[in-house]
Amino acid sequence: MKRMKRATFTAAALLSCTLAFSGCSLISQVVQPDQGQTGEQSNADGQDQNGQDQNGQDQGDENGQEPSADQNGQDQAGEQDSSSDQSASNSSSSSTSSADGSTGSDSGSSSGSQGQISIGESFEDPEMQDKIEVLSAVRNFESSKRASSIELGGEVVLLEVKITPGKKYSGLIQSGAFKISEDGGADFRYDQTDGLEAEMRAAGFEPFEDVSRRDGGTHQGWLAYVPNEKQDTYTIRYERGAGKVMGTDEKVPEFTTTFDIPAG
Repeated sequence: MKRMKRATFTAAALLSCTLAFSGCSLISQVVQPDQGQTGEQSNADGQDQNGQDQNGQDQGDENGQEPSADQNGQDQAGEQDSSSDQSASNSSSSSTSSADGSTGSDSGSSSGSQGQISIGESFEDPEMQDKIEVLSAVRNFESSKRASSIELGGEVVLLEVKITPGKKYSGLIQSGAFKISEDGGADFRYDQTDGLEAEMRAAGFEPFEDVSRRDGGTHQGWLAYVPNEKQDTYTIRYERGAGKVMGTDEKVPEFTTTFDIPAG
């Protein structure tokens, strides 16, 4: 009986040692790969660090081989020379353009010298009893607004009129009643005062405004014309159309008269 217990104890002890040894062996097998991997990682890091050091050295060498100050100085000098040449070229072009007058905006100068001339015409509308005086005209009015028309051979003409409306009837005396002809009276055109009012005022010529007969008084102002072709003289036609008195059968016949703007 004692032998059996002893044998059992001995077997148990051996088994325990075997398991203990096996467990240590298993733990060792698990740990060793980690240690091996860590060693490899350390070696790899060391190689990477060496590689970085080597790259740093290589980059330092390459940076040391960048263009020298002399080369940069040559590049900058080349750029400065190019800029100087370009500036000189632009300056030369500007001087040439200014000399021959091929550039720049329209100056608005007329094809002749601006001048005011006296006309001294007067007439009266017998039906409406309107009294109209044609005082003077300005030939070759300088206008930047109509510079292109002037350059193409036209002219800006101003006409000064003075009107004392009659009291018999009402209504308006409008700028459209004064039309200009540049072909001896074959064709008449309306004035173009509206587009030149600012320039006229700036030059001291107050534009004409429509006159109401009810206002009475005397009204004076300037009309502007832009003939396509400059002529020695122009014909002006004043025309008041026919009408009818409201509330009656009375008819008012038209009234027309002409006069000339002489050469400047």
